[in-house]
Amino acid sequence: MRIKSIMVITALTFALASPSASADPALTLAKPTGDRPVGTTALHLKDTSRPDPWVPSVPYRELMVSLFYPAAPASGPKKQFMSEAEAKAVFDEAGITGIPPSVLTTVRTDAVVDARPAGRGLPAVVLSPGFKRPRAELTSLSEDLASHGYLVVLVDHTYENVATTFPDGRVTGCAACGSYSIEFWQKLQRGRAKDVSFVLDSLTHSQWAPLLDSSRIGMAGHSVGGASTIDTMVTDPRIKAGIDVDGTTDDPLLAPGLDRPFLFLGRANTYTPGTGDEAASWQRDWAQLKGWKRWLTAAGLQHPSFTDIGLVGEQLGIDFGATTPAVRGQAITAAYVRAFFDQHLRGKPQPLLDQPSPRYPEVAFARTSTPYLPAPTGDRPVGSTAVYLKDTSRPDPWVPSVPYRELMVSLFYPAASAKGPKTQYLTAEESAALLQGSGLDVPSDLLTKMVTNSVADARPAGRGLPLIVLSPGYTKPRATLSALAEDLASHGYAVAVVGHTYENAGQSFPDGHFAGCASCEVPHQSEFWQKLELGRAKDVSYVLDSLTHSKWASLIDSSRIGMAGHSMGGASTIPAMVADSRIKAGIDIDGTTELPLTAPGLSRPFMFVNHEQVPKCAPGNVPWERDYAQMTGWKRWVEVAGTQHASFTDVGLLAEEFGVPIGPNAAVRAQEITRTYVNAFFDQHLRGESRPVLDQPGYPEISFCR
Repeated sequence: MRIKSIMVITALTFALASPSASADPALTLAKPTGDRPVGTTALHLKDTSRPDPWVPSVPYRELMVSLFYPAAPASGPKKQFMSEAEAKAVFDEAGITGIPPSVLTTVRTDAVVDARPAGRGLPAVVLSPGFKRPRAELTSLSEDLASHGYLVVLVDHTYENVATTFPDGRVTGCAACGSYSIEFWQKLQRGRAKDVSFVLDSLTHSQWAPLLDSSRIGMAGHSVGGASTIDTMVTDPRIKAGIDVDGTTDDPLLAPGLDRPFLFLGRANTYTPGTGDEAASWQRDWAQLKGWKRWLTAAGLQHPSFTDIGLVGEQLGIDFGATTPAVRGQAITAAYVRAFFDQHLRGKPQPLLDQPSPRYPEVAFARTSTPYLPAPTGDRPVGSTAVYLKDTSRPDPWVPSVPYRELMVSLFYPAASAKGPKTQYLTAEESAALLQGSGLDVPSDLLTKMVTNSVADARPAGRGLPLIVLSPGYTKPRATLSALAEDLASHGYAVAVVGHTYENAGQSFPDGHFAGCASCEVPHQSEFWQKLELGRAKDVSYVLDSLTHSKWASLIDSSRIGMAGHSMGGASTIPAMVADSRIKAGIDIDGTTELPLTAPGLSRPFMFVNHEQVPKCAPGNVPWERDYAQMTGWKRWVEVAGTQHASFTDVGLLAEEFGVPIGPNAAVRAQEITRTYVNAFFDQHLRGESRPVLDQPGYPEISFCR
């Protein structure tokens, strides 16, 4: 609940009063990262249409607003961070002694007071600070946005912070401070929405109107300022996109919700889904957000870390409990806020918002409206292409009236460049087929927008690469092994992911026709599964024949071929290896083997990987125990704790991104472990490079059952 935020402020009081705090005369804000000079000016606005909500005896609502904007080069005085009265009020409220409040009046800023604006029709961002905090706490963010060409409207909500200084010298205090109920916070959020709408009305009918493009307005805020962004967007359609930075939403977003873009950005220890009441408020409102949306968390930050309070406080020697430095917290905040508005107010796509970035490893994607694949772990760009194959030597096993077997194969490989359009994950028909019956309240074509990492039809880099054939689970399209395929390719493998026609929810072909799951209509008895395994072995051999006699032949070293699969694709690896000696090593990932491996067995390397059993490595997996006994070469049986059947594939990743739990272990973690062991296995058995993780568990979740 909100009381936790008040406890943070109390804890801050003790930290500020600690002997380690010191007044460094060179306190600074974060430097703007854009290339434009920044100007600023202060506006005094009076709304005579309503009395002040906190002091009803005042028959109007008056506000102070700071504008920040791109400016013509100027050498005038810089903006004062806080007035003396505001600084004293901040220190008094926090119980600070031993440091003169005037230290906050000399914090170095970058905006030149009343500099001449440069530009017209700028996208605008309204910023709203936290409760009790002067608007100065968002100065760094304001200056950064302005340096990138935004008009920033930073609002001080009178009587809701410890001090607001007006042009006539008056200083108002925090009349709203006192007791804090849910009703209080709802009143505050709704009141801020009215403040913002009034500010926009005033600006669009003032001398500043030419500076503003009223069709491109966004809003962001910290703490209750962030929570108020939702209320403002509900009541004012001029706000086209919004961000809540670390603010619990006490005023529920009701149906029909919001269809405009929205971003939640909060500290990981408070806003990770399932952690408490604060995260629960976001989860409730997340369900009512119908447009583009993201829920991001940042590790190591505390509530002040997103603001200049954290930045200046740390320079004073204050310990907020953050493990990530304040300057880093400010950089994270600025980068994601700017990327969000660049994408949604300027129409410039921002990869930073598509998937976790190695530039900001602290930031996790807790929820998303646009699913993504995790970035490959290798150092090579990845390309991919779709290959259509037709085997005229046999009729289709599931639709005998089709006198041939046609297949789609996705070929992944190291690419010459990472530039170019990314591969489409699924077609609209494939997406609809896979999502049917999933229970997810998402558009049927959602997976056409899945963010992938491979460049479509990129030029290959390299020749004579080891080849891995991947076979997906029953009813699952080949795309559901894309994350694993991209990762293998980034480590220098060619990867052929086979779409077994009529054995998945649906598959599109280049000529536009679509094949559904004809095999789904057949009774699924033991004979069915054996037929399926044997048929997949034939599919794989035909794919190998085709690739090694095609334009792709030079890419492949036919003496170094391996195979892996998930579920029924994994079970099919054994019959494929029995039937085709070109496959030198194989992996079954969580697939029950219906077709027994008989004498003389298999002498080539093989690894079983299964999801968590209770108890660990529990006996009773009769098919695997039967087949393991027939394996006379190198072999392992690995179990991954905290996983379920879908954890090893993109299905698990997709479910987790949409809030559907797939085992105690995060799907991203399960994917990391899967990638590590699959890469290690093939490195050792196709490349001859010893991998210690195959000799002893490389993760605490890993057990060697055999």
